Amino acid sequence: MIEDVTKAFYVVICRGLFEKDKLLYSFLNTSSIQRRSGAITPDEWNTFLRGSASDFKDKENKAKDILSDEKWLGLWGLEECCPAFKDITASCADTADQPTWREYMESENPEKCNLPAIYEDRLNNF
Repeated sequence: MIEDVTKAFYVVICRGLFEKDKLLYSFLNTSSIQRRSGAITPDEWNTFLRGSASDFKDKENKAKDILSDEKWLGLWGLEECCPAFKDITASCADTADQPTWREYMESENPEKCNLPAIYEDRLNNF
């Protein structure tokens, strides 16, 4: 019943939205449902909204070939805030993983690319 009511509300509300706003509305609905079910943890959600509060300016970019300094610092923030991203900076700096990360970074459709095996298993869809 909850699923039917949710779909009915979605359809009725989407009728009144501009096409450009429907994707945002869908994302907000989906993320809210996933947060309530526990599929998205509070740490993941807060990292998505705010990023990291820490300053990692002292961290040398060891993946300059594939990542800008800004993205490198962002990865440190992910590593700090979400256990699923543990050692992602080391993976990006690892010469064995760099071709995989390069393909991911340069792809027009990164959602279809494979990640290094440890992250394929560790990360969820969010």
